[in-house]
Amino acid sequence: MQEAHKLKTLAFCALLTCALLFVSAPLAAHHGETNYDTEKLVTIKAAVTNFQFINPHVLISMDVKNDKGEIEKWICEMRSPAMLVRNGGWDKNTLKAGDVITAVGFRSKNGANILRLKKIVLADGKEMPDL
Repeated sequence: MQEAHKLKTLAFCALLTCALLFVSAPLAAHHGETNYDTEKLVTIKAAVTNFQFINPHVLISMDVKNDKGEIEKWICEMRSPAMLVRNGGWDKNTLKAGDVITAVGFRSKNGANILRLKKIVLADGKEMPDL
């Protein structure tokens, strides 16, 4: 009888653990790329106007000259500073206002000038990934 009770308790704990994992899975997805058109990479050449090495996401503000010669304001969203430091060689001095970069990433689905950065190429040709 006691063995049956232990088995029921073990089964209940296993079921509860699976249920918690199933329910919590969407929580990790809030940093996904659902807001971005991940079917097409966009490449832009830009001048950095601001570099914010902050949590939860590093942000790069840029001026981009469009086909008409007009300046458009763009923002690149990146991963967290900790991840970029650990795995990508980034630091708070990687970019500064006035740096000319080539940014590659996914544009916002709503057409806004927001890019989910995949990598940048610095003026000297060095590639900096956004892991």
